[in-house]
Amino acid sequence: MCLDFFEKERFDASEFIVLIPLPICSMLLMISANDLIAMYLAIELQSLCFYVIATSKRKSEFSTEAGSKYLILGAFPSGILLFGCDRTTTDQFFGTYL
Repeated sequence: MCLDFFEKERFDASEFIVLIPLPICSMLLMISANDLIAMYLAIELQSLCFYVIATSKRKSEFSTEAGSKYLILGAFPSGILLFGCDRTTTDQFFGTYL
């Protein structure tokens, strides 16, 4: 992290201290997932942190617009992933066949 950027843009660094390691932990959770539900929850936790980071500049209209568009565009792949998990009729990785 660049502290000069935080001072120039007047960000609160305490938010980023939590929001940067949390996606890394969710990536580790995604790697260790044994079923499709755990994988989906890890992906959603990771994307939720990135949505918040995208809207971190509170006084900017562009930041709010970017975050809302990112959230809406992230909802479609999430729905498609859930639909695909539903179509496999199992929640385990070893039960899915290509």
